[in-house]
Amino acid sequence: MKNIYQLKFFLAIVVVLCLTSCDEVADPDPGFTTTVDFAGDWFIVGYFEDGSIAYGGDYVLYSTYNTASNDENFWIDDHGTFFEIKTKVQANFDALTFSGAANSEELYTEGTVTVSNGKIITYGGRSFGTETVVDSIYFEAEFDWDPGTIYRFGGHRRTGFLEDDAPHIN
Repeated sequence: MKNIYQLKFFLAIVVVLCLTSCDEVADPDPGFTTTVDFAGDWFIVGYFEDGSIAYGGDYVLYSTYNTASNDENFWIDDHGTFFEIKTKVQANFDALTFSGAANSEELYTEGTVTVSNGKIITYGGRSFGTETVVDSIYFEAEFDWDPGTIYRFGGHRRTGFLEDDAPHIN
């Protein structure tokens, strides 16, 4: 008889837990990171100072994302391709500009890079396939492996549309 009461008690607990675990929270708000205007995926090309495309390159997918501290710093990352740049820069939220400290650590090559004159231009570009109006990005970088040469980088935000995911320089 004692086992029947224990079973009923156990079933009652399970039912209560199941019903309360299904409660929905009205409109949960995950919020944004501090650098939301700077964060995203970008198709970017590297250029020499004279405007010619660096090393016969093409568009490369870069990502920009907040740091763990969720402050004005964010990462620029080409995922280890082409220029091999992954470094931290600092945003100016009001002007939508960014730059890094001189000779900042570059994580892929374990060298240094100086990022300067970075800018996000709201609605300043178009995707290639769908011609969707998107934000554009620009920055300059000097690497320790090529001191004195300022590379210019420019591109546009990724739309996520399949037609836009393989831009090439004509």
